Amino acid sequence: MTPTTIARPSTTTALLRGFLRKCPRCGNGALFDGYLKRADACPHCAESFIGVDADDGPAWLTIGVVAHIIVPLLIFLETRATLSYGAEAALVLSATIVSTLLLLPLCKGFFIAAVWSLSKKTD
Repeated sequence: MTPTTIARPSTTTALLRGFLRKCPRCGNGALFDGYLKRADACPHCAESFIGVDADDGPAWLTIGVVAHIIVPLLIFLETRATLSYGAEAALVLSATIVSTLLLLPLCKGFFIAAVWSLSKKTD
C-alpha cells in the first residue's frame, strides 16, 4: 500500500488516537498487531512506525495510574475493616492485575503517538 496524502493531525488528536490504539496519523488503522506488539506500519494509511518505540514510558505511566487507583482502594478497605486481610489482599491483587492489563496497551499507544508526533515535528 502506498502512503496517501493525509494532513498531519494536531498533537492532541494524535495522542488521543494513540490512546485509543489507532494510527496517530489517520485514526483508522490499528496501532498494534497484538496485545502490545506495535505494527510496523498502519494498514490504512501505510504510515511507518519503525523506529517509533515507547521504551519504558508505558510501564511508568501504568504504574502511576494504577497506584492512584489501588492506594485509595486499600485505604478505604482498611478504614472500614469489614474484610479479612486475606480477602483484602485478594481484592487488591485482583484489582491491580486487571487495571494493569487494561491500562498498559492504552498507555503504550499514548506513548507511541507521543514519540511519533515529536518525530514528525522535526521533519
